[in-house]
Amino acid sequence: MSGHNRKNPRYRVHLSVRFARAREFVIEYAENLSQGGLFVKGAGSLGALEEVDVEIDLPGAGTYTVKAEVAHTIDAATATRLGRSAGAGLAITESPPGFTDALQAYLQRLGRRADVMVMVTDETFGLLLAAAGFQVATAPEPDQLAAAIAHSEVPVAGVVVSRGQAPDYQQATTAAGAGDVVVTMDSTEDFERVLEWLDNEL
Repeated sequence: MSGHNRKNPRYRVHLSVRFARAREFVIEYAENLSQGGLFVKGAGSLGALEEVDVEIDLPGAGTYTVKAEVAHTIDAATATRLGRSAGAGLAITESPPGFTDALQAYLQRLGRRADVMVMVTDETFGLLLAAAGFQVATAPEPDQLAAAIAHSEVPVAGVVVSRGQAPDYQQATTAAGAGDVVVTMDSTEDFERVLEWLDNEL
């Protein structure tokens, strides 16, 4: 199915999913997700029309087990030729109560994330935020931050800095009238808190 004819828009994601095959759960990663299904990277060994149970962990919304059918597969050779990942496209055929609403809310959040920029001082945190669906750019020095925010082609939802850097960046955004856009992140353990903060700003 071409992207132009899709009933449900797809969002690039990096979600951990588990699917049951021959009574054994295999952990892979969803590469993209829509209301109607998902593409699971590395699941190319599944057969067409095969039915599988899939555990989907929606960050902030819980884990759901859905039934899905393999709609198509992309083997390694085809994936290389197309510049894509090998795996399987799964169509969700049955889901538990609450899943549809949770998925819709998650997809809306992903859509809002794609429309904004997050500036970061740490490349590792930038990679995590990009995988969560945000546009990411390297934050300039504090004295150049106001100009960077003013000239950004998309709205800047936040500036992620270490606690030690925060006072200088907060002073710069306050002086520029940019509001409270600075959030601190010192380790990956802070990631969920930062995501929640950014989502609340959207």
